[in-house]
Amino acid sequence: MPISSCRIFLFFILNLITPFTASAKTVEQQKPDFPIKSQEIYSGEIHFYFSTFNPKEITGKQSELLKLDSIGITKIADTQIEVAKAIYVVNLPVGFFDDKELTGFKFLSYLMKPDKLKDKGNGLFEVFHHGKNSYSYEMRSFFDADDISTLPSSKISRSVLAAKELDVISKSASTIMVTEKTKFSNSWPGSVVVTSFIPIKENKTLVVSYHLTGRKKNSESNEKLKEDFIKEIERTQNSQNTFIIPQD
Repeated sequence: MPISSCRIFLFFILNLITPFTASAKTVEQQKPDFPIKSQEIYSGEIHFYFSTFNPKEITGKQSELLKLDSIGITKIADTQIEVAKAIYVVNLPVGFFDDKELTGFKFLSYLMKPDKLKDKGNGLFEVFHHGKNSYSYEMRSFFDADDISTLPSSKISRSVLAAKELDVISKSASTIMVTEKTKFSNSWPGSVVVTSFIPIKENKTLVVSYHLTGRKKNSESNEKLKEDFIKEIERTQNSQNTFIIPQD
């Protein structure tokens, strides 16, 4: 592990002294490369960044975010891109977060409720969202490997490498998952979520996730989109914290 990565990782571990609490507070950050405040996050807080861009507006270091896009949504004309990031801790051992468990129907159904899932085989799921604006989409996940040449495409490999470059601590991840959401029935271009699962302590895992989502321009206000993202990430953390691991 590079020296800089070791320093950041050790700093995080040495500051894990605050008892973990179940009452999470969600705190907005002002830039995607916000510093990790270890004590606050370990106490249960969710730290997040959220913004919307025209892809042409993303410049400088933030252009690294575009490398997370494995399905080409940032190249579609007249598309607004949501760029979001979340960091939090969950009460599950990092060993749980492998390709078998993360794509297991029982865990995914619990994680994504009240949405409904249909297992289409070979790791592909169809997701049905019911509500004021109902829609469906297809979802498939891919996983980091010691040999990135074994990943199904260079675009997936690029997403994994981008996650490690954007957050040095992700180089310590036990698993990095790239989830592609496509074929939206409401004509959204699609979404990519890149999630790193990092060991910090027995039965506790640090989760770092990046989200790129394509929308029709001006389809929703920025505040509404941010509110939806906050609800999603809070629901995800709560579901991961309350999921009961099946006993063999």
